[in-house]
Amino acid sequence: MNTPQVQRLRQLKQLGTSDYTYINTTHTRFEHSLGVMSFAGTYLEAIAKRQPRLNITTKDIVCVKIAGLLHDLGHGPYSHVYDGTFRKQLKLAKEKDEWLGQKFDSKNDCNDPNPMDGWAHEDGSLMMIDAMLKHLGLEIDESNLDEPLKQVGNGINAKQFGIWNREDSNDEVGYMPNELVLTSRDWIFIKECIAGGPLPPPGVSLEKFKESSSTAKMIGRPDVHKEFLYDIVSNRHSGLDVDKMDYLARDTIRAHGSNCIADLMSKLTEKSFVCWGNMSSDEDEPDDMHMIIAYDSKMVQNLMSFFEQRYKEHQRLYTHPKTQKTNYEICDIFLLAEPYFRIISMNDEDDSSDSMIKLSISKAMCNPDTYLELTDTVLDKIMNTETIELKPARRLIKKLRSHEKYVKCGGIIITSEIENLWDMTEDEIVAEILKRSDEDMTDNDSTNLSSDDIIVDKGKIHHGMKDKNPVDFMRFLPKQEHMKLLNHPEDLPIAIKIPGDRYRKPDKFIQKSVRVYCRSTSVEKQNQLTKCYTDFTDNLRSQQTQDSQFGLFEVEEEYARPPPSPNTATLPSVSQTPEKYDTPKQPDNRNNGSKRRYDNSVSLFSNVKKVAKAASANR
Repeated sequence: MNTPQVQRLRQLKQLGTSDYTYINTTHTRFEHSLGVMSFAGTYLEAIAKRQPRLNITTKDIVCVKIAGLLHDLGHGPYSHVYDGTFRKQLKLAKEKDEWLGQKFDSKNDCNDPNPMDGWAHEDGSLMMIDAMLKHLGLEIDESNLDEPLKQVGNGINAKQFGIWNREDSNDEVGYMPNELVLTSRDWIFIKECIAGGPLPPPGVSLEKFKESSSTAKMIGRPDVHKEFLYDIVSNRHSGLDVDKMDYLARDTIRAHGSNCIADLMSKLTEKSFVCWGNMSSDEDEPDDMHMIIAYDSKMVQNLMSFFEQRYKEHQRLYTHPKTQKTNYEICDIFLLAEPYFRIISMNDEDDSSDSMIKLSISKAMCNPDTYLELTDTVLDKIMNTETIELKPARRLIKKLRSHEKYVKCGGIIITSEIENLWDMTEDEIVAEILKRSDEDMTDNDSTNLSSDDIIVDKGKIHHGMKDKNPVDFMRFLPKQEHMKLLNHPEDLPIAIKIPGDRYRKPDKFIQKSVRVYCRSTSVEKQNQLTKCYTDFTDNLRSQQTQDSQFGLFEVEEEYARPPPSPNTATLPSVSQTPEKYDTPKQPDNRNNGSKRRYDNSVSLFSNVKKVAKAASANR
């Protein structure tokens, strides 16, 4: 806890720029990590109490809790902006050799280390864990997995680095029982819990390692009867884990005051079990048996509602247009500063000039000491420079802080009949818009658009498994099988998949959209972009064989749906938002008596008005 790597999380907002949209969402990654650690312990302890023959040890619980605490160490500034949008825009800047009219000279850092292909924040977390152990004078020793960590400095004694139990320790000799010492195997297990699978070799990202279809096996807890421990922090099968539950509960409370996910977390703690499950997606495939986290069969609708809530929060919170346009503004600041700004780190134990490391924003994640300095405070560091080449970046920071933000000028939700829009690249869409702008150009050239004015944002929102139903990847245990949960692990019951016709679910599980934003503050250019994008999409509409009344296009909502009242918030079901799934709206029979009285009053009032009008006419 008291290490620079963990404390750095205090300077990283959990939701990046969402506080520009929802003012209360200023909570940090540090808060979230503490929540995941706490809930992971509560969740696993409840399972251990219900199923004592699983032999869940104190060390197992502590390791999973540590994984929960450390799982987000690798995040960069502004949440997923650093390892998402920024990385994508960085490739474009390198291809064009310029960004927003400024030369993008990437040769300045040709001697610097290159990031791993496919790098993501999970890779950063694994790197920062090693750096944290080094800070404590320790190191994982893969050649002696079941021994205490390797001593590499004057920090903590590796033989006393473990689960402190005062009753079992001898203070005079500094002795700690071997079963309580955290070994190299335990720390590999912690890293595997975060990675959601076996660890990749050095220099290979988790993404590329998974794409390689490697047959590597788990090292931390190789016993098949301990396999379920890996699904607590990062669930490989269904995606439902304590990490997602905590951030969704925490984010919805801070943004909307809704506690529906927090209520579900307590239910899941009581209704989760460990049993066997066949995880093959097709009945014709061979059995793929795993020891998994399964759920009471009565929880199926609650779990479907959880994923629906996740979908809705991505609509109204995580990808809100105001948040997204701020993200793009942050990316532009990073890219304008990238060739000239350096993150500096020094080894305090070495006073020589060689100990100073200077890396660009995009490469700071290659070195744990430099990455330690890269937080949400990076904009302040850029503002405090005097380099003339950084003047455009400083000017954009001032505009951001003056709320001179980019403007959303259009948005289309993709339907099955218009996949050709989705199949176009961002550059192709920009070219079509510019083509119409040139055709519409008048003597007033100031209204004509340039490629730098236009941002095309192609986004996907799903329920957790892209276009698939996430509940299909979960397994459930009927009530009559609960007595078998006390059996030996080998004889535990087999959880089953519940067919989709047994519970309410949405008609589709993924939504694709194409938005356009304008960088220019000129109202004329913003209107021109709106007009050109509308003309472009109308032209695509006219090319379809069906008439537009059949719903070929759906214009994206300009603002989020109002959040439910905190006092009446419940887990959402399909019937609460029928228009999203094209299902008939169910009549609301609540307060029917009051409604009838109101209708009768209106009818009586209308009759009185008619009588008075007739009397007036007779006079």
